[in-house]
Amino acid sequence: MSNTNLTEEEVTAVQAIITAFYSERVASRFHAGSITTQTLELIAQLITESDECSRWIDSVPNPEDLLSPANGIRNWAIRVIRSAGEPFTRGSVKLSLTCKLARGLQFRSPLEASLK
Repeated sequence: MSNTNLTEEEVTAVQAIITAFYSERVASRFHAGSITTQTLELIAQLITESDECSRWIDSVPNPEDLLSPANGIRNWAIRVIRSAGEPFTRGSVKLSLTCKLARGLQFRSPLEASLK
């Protein structure tokens, strides 16, 4: 697994996202030394799929995905987490319960397995 070299702010965003989907107990396992490139990719997928699901559930039209891979999947995943992390950190993200449960359950095991 490659070194991810995350900033403290990026780790905080990852922990806030994981807390929103699971719990603080689960999020406490996600720290600078445990987060892998695979972890970042899975979190980015979790965010984008949950956002799309939440928008669909609430009957809001899905906008085009403005985030696309540029210099590799890792860079794309970091951009998604940076962009999405701030609202999660502030606690202002609105996830529908259905999407949170469906997507959260889908990603929890692979996320935990991706940690060092």
